[in-house]
Amino acid sequence: MQLSVRRFQAESGERFMILVDDAGMPLYYPALFVTAVLRGGNLATNTISHALTAIKLLYAWGDYYCIDLEARFKRSELLFEHEIHSLRDFSQKRLADTKPKEGKVVPIKRRQQRVSTESQFNRMSVIADYVGFIAGRLHPITATSAKDISAMVAVIKANRPRINKLAEKDRSEIHLDDELLDALEEVIRPGSETNPVEDIGVQYRNALMFTILRLTGMRRGELLNLKIDDFDFKTDTVRVVRRPDSAEDPRLYQPLAKTRGRTIPLIPELMARIRDYILLHRKKIPGARKHGFLFITHKTGPSQGWPLSNSGFGKFISGLTKISSDFEGLHAHALRHHWNYVFSRLVSEKGITPERAEKLRSYLMGWAETSSSAGTYNKLHIREEAGKAVIGLQNKRLRKSSDEHQ
Repeated sequence: MQLSVRRFQAESGERFMILVDDAGMPLYYPALFVTAVLRGGNLATNTISHALTAIKLLYAWGDYYCIDLEARFKRSELLFEHEIHSLRDFSQKRLADTKPKEGKVVPIKRRQQRVSTESQFNRMSVIADYVGFIAGRLHPITATSAKDISAMVAVIKANRPRINKLAEKDRSEIHLDDELLDALEEVIRPGSETNPVEDIGVQYRNALMFTILRLTGMRRGELLNLKIDDFDFKTDTVRVVRRPDSAEDPRLYQPLAKTRGRTIPLIPELMARIRDYILLHRKKIPGARKHGFLFITHKTGPSQGWPLSNSGFGKFISGLTKISSDFEGLHAHALRHHWNYVFSRLVSEKGITPERAEKLRSYLMGWAETSSSAGTYNKLHIREEAGKAVIGLQNKRLRKSSDEHQ
């Protein structure tokens, strides 16, 4: 049975996701789990999407080993420990590898590519909750059924991989060189002979998106969610607004602002570029006036004038990485990391206390003041300053030792 995650949008604008079979029919218990547990928990759309992907993998495991979970639970049979171990191993696989090719069963150990430890952990967490959910509804009630189901869920969670946060690559280590970003901005400057895009309107749009990301540290979802009315040209500011399930947004995969709303000051030169894009390029595109989103699709076709999609933005970033091998490591979130690195240097130069700097950063990034993210992004600058300090101590000590022996 081939399963897939299908998205649809209600007239109210609310986005829904369901797991359907190869005939397009929704699976009852995954749909009930999404409605009762995930949507009831007010989880983000992307979180629900990842959860359905994990449940899809669970059913692929069941097909692979001929295990009908629902039938088993109705017969008062829970998962054995060796089955949970096989589920643990199966959850390491990429979804593309969960079906044996040409009907042949291929041992998992021969598979070289695996998902990350964090992905496997998240998958097993969702699977444990889902298995507990359906077992609680299908398993006949006995004196020990609730206890037995809880024990099974606990064993599944105990088989999740350990995530060694100290061994993971620190987010604070990621930043870009200003010289590299300057060179890239010159390449995509509107009118530049090196610009890989021919359409002048798209050139203005792309350059503007890149500059806003670089100068504000916005997430890509926040950028694509910007509306013209969010910009105040009298005060030179932009508001980052959360618009979950907007009925005005025709995008099925709606870009979302994950963090808190906030108002960010912008320099007059940047505001002038935004005004030029709106008046000289955006308004010429058919369909653009049907909504207020700033960045739109310029290409002729059914979606011309629509708000720029996540995939359209992804193609823009992918195109930048192909301009030169120097830009291969570029991605949208790297600009957010870079902004935080530059911000750390700036507040240090201005003598702002770390406590005050964290509050400022938290506001500008849309985090709660109690969030640990501000401290995380400041680690690289702290590490660099600590490195300079220890080198200074070493040089001072060696010079003193050298003077004593002369």
